[in-house]
Amino acid sequence: MGTEMLLSIDASQRDQWLKRDGVRDGFGPLDRDEVWIRDHVCVHQAQMPALGTVGGFEVLRQPPAMIRYAKAHAIPGTDIPADGVIAREARNEPGGLKRAKSLPSVQSLVDRVDAERWFQTMSLLAAFNRNSFSPTLTSARDWILSSFEGAALRTEVFNYQMPSITSCNPATAPINLSNPIGRKIGERFPDEWIVVGAHYDSRNSARCDGTANAQPGANDNASGCAGVIELARIFADVPTQRSILFMCYSGEEQGLWGSRRYVEALQANGDIAKVKHMINLDMLGFDAGGTLDARVETNATHAALLTQYRNAATTYAPELNLITSSNTGGGSDHWYFLAAGVPAVFTWENGASIYPHYHQSTDTPANMTRARELAGGILKMDTAMLAEVAILGATFANGFE
Repeated sequence: MGTEMLLSIDASQRDQWLKRDGVRDGFGPLDRDEVWIRDHVCVHQAQMPALGTVGGFEVLRQPPAMIRYAKAHAIPGTDIPADGVIAREARNEPGGLKRAKSLPSVQSLVDRVDAERWFQTMSLLAAFNRNSFSPTLTSARDWILSSFEGAALRTEVFNYQMPSITSCNPATAPINLSNPIGRKIGERFPDEWIVVGAHYDSRNSARCDGTANAQPGANDNASGCAGVIELARIFADVPTQRSILFMCYSGEEQGLWGSRRYVEALQANGDIAKVKHMINLDMLGFDAGGTLDARVETNATHAALLTQYRNAATTYAPELNLITSSNTGGGSDHWYFLAAGVPAVFTWENGASIYPHYHQSTDTPANMTRARELAGGILKMDTAMLAEVAILGATFANGFE
């Protein structure tokens, strides 16, 4: 089910395809080297018209020279995957995926997901001006730390310097920023870490000005950071074998600096090998089509994780219409973990481009459609997966029957 885009086809078969229901003509011949795919409309990317959208991914047609420039300058995006598949969609409908039998120990944790509590946490966080250049960003950080303390976690702060942002006009001066962290120590494998993260900074159209009008960032990304806090509360009194690090990153809107600097620090001191899994939450609360579309992304190296997440969603959050992709881009904080070899996933709604209030002063809780239902489903799925990787082992490896 869903949408397919055929980016190339034998000319002799074209007429036969066009006779099929739901198939319409496209844009003429395309060369592989002029197609560029992006999954997240990010600050690094200019707004460009897309040939079409598949599973929330935008398929762009650009001159090959421009694509080569994008690759050379680490602009988020990717080529057509070798197998031609951009995204897969799985609906939890009769005759489709079968639900595995839920485990009581996992179900009891999933039942703790409180979507109303998440919504209130998100709303409180959205009341802070959280632009990276805002003088009140530290107040938001301290509020997050107090939330972690309320979940009986050991709190710490990762400090770093964000460099001059030369794409701003004028270029900004380097500034000191920080990531609040709540650490839950594993009882059996304390030096094996699961990182659950989301960025807490926000922006509107004035990305480089921390005082310019309202920058609530309710969906992007108070929703994700509130999700991290909700997961911390769920696991607060649950013994885990591995340690869990709940953290919210700053500097994402200027180039993923909070997660990038954190990963670089782990690489420098050798601790990156301790990170066994990373779950990223970014934009959880806007249901555009009324079908509770959600997405899980990773790269081709860790594509097997997608089956586990599909099984977790099918079993514990069957209300979700889950779209998965092993073709993720660099638009959010999972990216540098993946680049460092960490099995990381990006869990979110079905694409930033569907949200009409994206990076606007109108990104408020009131403008998030079916936020509780969608975020609640995503958090149920993430809770089940966190139970697997931190407590149980490969619970969902054979979840399909």
